[in-house]
Amino acid sequence: MMRVYITLFATLFLASCVPGFDGTATETAADPAAGAVLADCFQSATAVAWHDANANGVKDEGEVPLAGIEFVLEPTVYSRTRSDETGIARISATTPGEECPKLAQVIATDFAGYELTTEKAVDYISEDAQHLFGFRPVDGGQAPVFIETDMYTGLIFTAETTMMQLKWLSSQADNSWMPTVDGVAALEAGLVAFLQESETDTDFWEYLPNYTRQYAGIEEEGRRLIYGNYFCSDRGLDWQKDFVFVEDGGDCFFQVIFDPETNTFLSLSVNGES
Repeated sequence: MMRVYITLFATLFLASCVPGFDGTATETAADPAAGAVLADCFQSATAVAWHDANANGVKDEGEVPLAGIEFVLEPTVYSRTRSDETGIARISATTPGEECPKLAQVIATDFAGYELTTEKAVDYISEDAQHLFGFRPVDGGQAPVFIETDMYTGLIFTAETTMMQLKWLSSQADNSWMPTVDGVAALEAGLVAFLQESETDTDFWEYLPNYTRQYAGIEEEGRRLIYGNYFCSDRGLDWQKDFVFVEDGGDCFFQVIFDPETNTFLSLSVNGES
Protein backbone atom coordinates (compact mmCIF):
# COMPACT_ATOMS: atom_id res chain seq x y z
CA MET A 1 0.00 0.00 0.00
CA MET A 2 2.82 2.34 0.87
CA ARG A 3 4.55 1.57 -2.45
CA VAL A 4 1.43 2.46 -4.44
CA TYR A 5 1.05 5.75 -2.59
CA ILE A 6 4.68 6.75 -3.15
CA THR A 7 4.44 5.92 -6.87
CA LEU A 8 1.26 7.97 -7.30
CA PHE A 9 2.78 10.90 -5.43
CA ALA A 10 5.92 10.83 -7.56
CA THR A 11 3.89 10.75 -10.74
CA LEU A 12 1.82 13.77 -9.73
CA PHE A 13 4.94 15.65 -8.62
CA LEU A 14 6.71 15.13 -11.94
CA ALA A 15 3.60 16.04 -13.92
CA SER A 16 3.24 19.28 -11.95
CA CYS A 17 6.64 20.33 -13.23
CA VAL A 18 5.34 20.39 -16.82
CA PRO A 19 4.46 23.96 -17.91
CA GLY A 20 0.72 24.50 -18.16
CA PHE A 21 -0.19 21.44 -16.09
CA ASP A 22 -3.13 22.13 -13.80
CA GLY A 23 -3.54 18.68 -12.41
CA THR A 24 -6.44 17.84 -14.70
CA ALA A 25 -6.00 15.21 -17.39
CA THR A 26 -7.10 16.37 -20.85
CA GLU A 27 -7.66 14.41 -24.00
CA THR A 28 -5.65 15.70 -26.94
CA ALA A 29 -7.28 15.21 -30.34
CA ALA A 30 -5.10 14.01 -33.16
CA ASP A 31 -4.01 16.82 -35.48
CA PRO A 32 -5.43 16.00 -38.95
CA ALA A 33 -2.81 18.28 -40.52
CA ALA A 34 0.08 16.40 -38.98
CA GLY A 35 2.57 15.52 -41.64
CA ALA A 36 1.00 17.95 -44.16
CA VAL A 37 3.03 20.53 -46.07
CA LEU A 38 3.01 23.74 -44.06
CA ALA A 39 4.56 26.05 -46.66
CA ASP A 40 4.53 26.64 -50.40
CA CYS A 41 7.15 27.89 -52.80
CA PHE A 42 6.35 31.27 -54.35
CA GLN A 43 8.21 32.35 -57.50
CA SER A 44 7.88 35.19 -59.96
CA ALA A 45 9.20 35.70 -63.46
CA THR A 46 8.95 38.28 -66.23
CA ALA A 47 8.39 37.34 -69.86
CA VAL A 48 8.61 39.90 -72.67
CA ALA A 49 6.89 39.36 -76.03
CA TRP A 50 7.59 41.49 -79.07
CA HIS A 51 6.85 41.59 -82.78
CA ASP A 52 10.12 40.51 -84.35
CA ALA A 53 9.72 42.38 -87.64
CA ASN A 54 12.93 41.10 -89.25
CA ALA A 55 12.63 37.64 -87.64
CA ASN A 56 16.25 37.66 -86.43
CA GLY A 57 15.44 36.57 -82.87
CA VAL A 58 16.87 39.80 -81.44
CA LYS A 59 14.80 42.60 -79.90
CA ASP A 60 15.88 45.48 -82.13
CA GLU A 61 15.17 49.15 -81.58
CA GLY A 62 11.78 50.18 -82.92
CA GLU A 63 10.19 46.72 -82.76
CA VAL A 64 6.84 46.87 -80.97
CA PRO A 65 5.56 44.89 -77.98
CA LEU A 66 3.01 42.13 -78.43
CA ALA A 67 0.01 41.71 -76.13
CA GLY A 68 -2.07 38.60 -75.51
CA ILE A 69 0.72 36.00 -75.52
CA GLU A 70 0.28 33.38 -72.80
CA PHE A 71 3.20 32.23 -70.66
CA VAL A 72 3.72 29.75 -67.83
CA LEU A 73 6.55 29.01 -65.42
CA GLU A 74 7.16 25.27 -65.32
CA PRO A 75 7.15 22.98 -63.38
CA THR A 76 5.03 25.20 -61.12
CA VAL A 77 1.26 25.55 -60.86
CA TYR A 78 -1.06 28.56 -61.00
CA SER A 79 1.30 30.56 -63.21
CA ARG A 80 -0.64 31.10 -66.47
CA THR A 81 -0.34 34.78 -67.46
CA ARG A 82 -0.77 36.85 -70.66
CA SER A 83 1.37 39.74 -71.82
CA ASP A 84 -0.18 43.20 -71.53
CA GLU A 85 -0.09 46.09 -73.98
CA THR A 86 3.57 46.67 -73.13
CA GLY A 87 4.38 43.07 -74.08
CA ILE A 88 5.19 42.17 -70.47
CA ALA A 89 3.77 39.15 -68.66
CA ARG A 90 4.39 39.24 -64.91
CA ILE A 91 4.17 35.65 -63.79
CA SER A 92 3.39 34.72 -60.18
CA ALA A 93 3.67 30.99 -59.53
CA THR A 94 2.94 28.74 -56.58
CA THR A 95 4.32 25.25 -56.03
CA PRO A 96 3.29 23.03 -53.10
CA GLY A 97 6.28 22.22 -50.90
CA GLU A 98 9.00 24.13 -49.14
CA GLU A 99 11.57 23.81 -51.93
CA CYS A 100 11.30 25.66 -55.24
CA PRO A 101 11.97 23.80 -58.51
CA LYS A 102 15.64 24.16 -59.42
CA LEU A 103 15.29 23.67 -63.20
CA ALA A 104 12.35 25.96 -63.99
CA GLN A 105 11.60 27.31 -67.47
CA VAL A 106 9.52 30.19 -68.81
CA ILE A 107 7.41 28.81 -71.67
CA ALA A 108 5.24 30.48 -74.32
CA THR A 109 2.08 28.36 -74.46
CA ASP A 110 -0.53 30.21 -76.53
CA PHE A 111 0.30 32.49 -79.47
CA ALA A 112 -2.40 31.87 -82.08
CA GLY A 113 -1.59 33.52 -85.41
CA TYR A 114 2.11 33.84 -84.63
CA GLU A 115 5.23 31.75 -84.83
CA LEU A 116 8.28 32.09 -82.60
CA THR A 117 11.57 33.56 -83.77
CA THR A 118 13.19 32.56 -80.47
CA GLU A 119 13.03 29.39 -78.40
CA LYS A 120 9.62 28.44 -77.03
CA ALA A 121 11.10 27.61 -73.61
CA VAL A 122 13.74 29.73 -71.86
CA ASP A 123 15.61 28.66 -68.73
CA TYR A 124 14.50 30.63 -65.70
CA ILE A 125 17.23 33.06 -64.59
CA SER A 126 15.79 35.10 -61.74
CA GLU A 127 12.71 37.10 -60.79
CA ASP A 128 14.43 40.31 -61.91
CA ALA A 129 15.52 39.01 -65.33
CA GLN A 130 13.55 39.60 -68.53
CA HIS A 131 12.98 36.40 -70.48
CA LEU A 132 12.60 37.47 -74.13
CA PHE A 133 10.32 35.91 -76.76
CA GLY A 134 10.11 37.09 -80.38
CA PHE A 135 7.11 36.46 -82.65
CA ARG A 136 6.06 37.12 -86.22
CA PRO A 137 2.72 36.55 -87.98
CA VAL A 138 2.26 33.08 -89.45
CA ASP A 139 3.21 32.94 -93.16
CA GLY A 140 4.09 36.62 -92.99
CA GLY A 141 0.39 37.52 -93.08
CA GLN A 142 -1.88 39.35 -90.71
CA ALA A 143 -2.02 38.52 -87.04
CA PRO A 144 -4.89 39.21 -84.62
CA VAL A 145 -4.46 42.26 -82.40
CA PHE A 146 -5.07 41.87 -78.68
CA ILE A 147 -6.43 44.98 -76.95
CA GLU A 148 -6.37 45.52 -73.19
CA THR A 149 -7.28 48.81 -71.54
CA ASP A 150 -8.46 49.86 -68.10
CA MET A 151 -12.05 49.56 -69.34
CA TYR A 152 -12.15 46.49 -71.58
CA THR A 153 -10.36 43.56 -73.18
CA GLY A 154 -10.83 42.47 -76.77
CA LEU A 155 -9.35 41.05 -79.95
CA ILE A 156 -9.34 42.28 -83.55
CA PHE A 157 -9.65 39.28 -85.85
CA THR A 158 -7.80 38.99 -89.13
CA ALA A 159 -9.65 39.16 -92.44
CA GLU A 160 -8.88 35.48 -93.02
CA THR A 161 -10.48 34.35 -89.75
CA THR A 162 -13.48 36.59 -90.34
CA MET A 163 -14.01 35.20 -93.84
CA MET A 164 -14.43 31.68 -92.44
CA GLN A 165 -17.40 32.87 -90.33
CA LEU A 166 -18.61 35.68 -92.57
CA LYS A 167 -22.23 34.55 -93.10
CA TRP A 168 -22.64 33.86 -89.40
CA LEU A 169 -21.69 37.46 -88.70
CA SER A 170 -23.79 39.06 -91.42
CA SER A 171 -25.92 37.48 -94.13
CA GLN A 172 -25.44 40.64 -96.22
CA ALA A 173 -21.63 40.67 -96.02
CA ASP A 174 -19.75 39.85 -99.21
CA ASN A 175 -16.14 40.24 -98.06
CA SER A 176 -13.95 40.71 -94.98
CA TRP A 177 -11.17 43.03 -93.86
CA MET A 178 -9.19 43.68 -90.68
CA PRO A 179 -10.23 46.74 -88.65
CA THR A 180 -7.61 49.14 -87.33
CA VAL A 181 -6.99 49.92 -83.67
CA ASP A 182 -8.14 53.51 -84.32
CA GLY A 183 -11.38 52.27 -85.85
CA VAL A 184 -12.09 50.10 -82.83
CA ALA A 185 -11.28 53.00 -80.49
CA ALA A 186 -13.83 55.16 -82.33
CA LEU A 187 -16.45 52.43 -81.91
CA GLU A 188 -15.80 52.16 -78.18
CA ALA A 189 -15.80 55.94 -77.73
CA GLY A 190 -19.37 56.22 -79.00
CA LEU A 191 -20.77 52.95 -77.70
CA VAL A 192 -22.28 54.11 -74.40
CA ALA A 193 -24.17 57.00 -76.00
CA PHE A 194 -25.46 54.72 -78.76
CA LEU A 195 -26.71 52.10 -76.29
CA GLN A 196 -28.39 54.73 -74.13
CA GLU A 197 -30.27 56.06 -77.15
CA SER A 198 -31.34 52.59 -78.27
CA GLU A 199 -34.72 51.20 -77.26
CA THR A 200 -33.73 48.24 -75.11
CA ASP A 201 -35.22 46.79 -71.95
CA THR A 202 -31.87 46.52 -70.20
CA ASP A 203 -29.25 49.01 -69.07
CA PHE A 204 -26.30 46.78 -69.89
CA TRP A 205 -24.15 49.76 -70.88
CA GLU A 206 -23.61 50.23 -67.16
CA TYR A 207 -21.72 46.93 -67.09
CA LEU A 208 -19.63 47.27 -70.25
CA PRO A 209 -16.31 46.60 -68.45
CA ASN A 210 -17.66 43.11 -67.70
CA TYR A 211 -17.94 42.28 -71.41
CA THR A 212 -15.18 40.79 -73.51
CA ARG A 213 -15.00 42.08 -77.09
CA GLN A 214 -14.40 40.52 -80.50
CA TYR A 215 -14.01 42.84 -83.50
CA ALA A 216 -14.34 41.76 -87.12
CA GLY A 217 -14.28 43.67 -90.40
CA ILE A 218 -17.13 42.97 -92.82
CA GLU A 219 -17.90 44.54 -96.20
CA GLU A 220 -21.46 45.22 -97.28
CA GLU A 221 -22.09 46.82 -100.67
CA GLY A 222 -18.61 48.31 -100.74
CA ARG A 223 -18.77 49.71 -97.20
CA ARG A 224 -16.16 48.59 -94.69
CA LEU A 225 -17.92 48.03 -91.37
CA ILE A 226 -16.82 46.84 -87.93
CA TYR A 227 -18.77 44.03 -86.31
CA GLY A 228 -18.48 44.20 -82.52
CA ASN A 229 -19.31 41.02 -80.61
CA TYR A 230 -19.83 41.46 -76.84
CA PHE A 231 -20.23 38.66 -74.32
CA CYS A 232 -19.77 38.07 -70.60
CA SER A 233 -16.18 37.35 -69.70
CA ASP A 234 -16.84 33.80 -68.50
CA ARG A 235 -18.17 32.67 -71.88
CA GLY A 236 -16.00 31.18 -74.58
CA LEU A 237 -12.67 29.87 -73.35
CA ASP A 238 -11.24 30.01 -76.89
CA TRP A 239 -12.55 33.49 -77.66
CA GLN A 240 -9.14 34.61 -78.95
CA LYS A 241 -9.28 31.93 -81.65
CA ASP A 242 -12.96 31.59 -82.59
CA PHE A 243 -16.03 33.79 -82.60
CA VAL A 244 -18.38 33.27 -79.66
CA PHE A 245 -22.00 32.59 -80.56
CA VAL A 246 -24.53 32.18 -77.74
CA GLU A 247 -27.97 30.77 -78.49
CA ASP A 248 -29.52 32.02 -75.27
CA GLY A 249 -27.31 34.68 -73.78
CA GLY A 250 -29.88 37.27 -72.77
CA ASP A 251 -28.32 40.66 -72.02
CA CYS A 252 -25.01 38.84 -71.54
CA PHE A 253 -24.54 38.77 -75.30
CA PHE A 254 -25.01 41.58 -77.84
CA GLN A 255 -23.57 42.83 -81.12
CA VAL A 256 -23.22 46.17 -82.90
CA ILE A 257 -22.28 47.13 -86.44
CA PHE A 258 -20.30 50.35 -86.79
CA ASP A 259 -19.24 52.41 -89.82
CA PRO A 260 -15.80 53.88 -89.01
CA GLU A 261 -15.84 56.12 -92.08
CA THR A 262 -18.98 58.01 -91.00
CA ASN A 263 -18.51 57.30 -87.26
CA THR A 264 -22.05 55.96 -86.95
CA PHE A 265 -23.67 52.83 -85.54
CA LEU A 266 -25.90 50.96 -87.95
CA SER A 267 -27.45 48.25 -85.80
CA LEU A 268 -27.74 46.64 -82.38
CA SER A 269 -28.63 43.02 -81.71
CA VAL A 270 -29.26 41.61 -78.23
CA ASN A 271 -28.96 37.83 -78.04
CA GLY A 272 -28.95 37.72 -81.82
CA GLU A 273 -32.21 39.67 -82.20
CA SER A 274 -32.24 43.17 -83.74
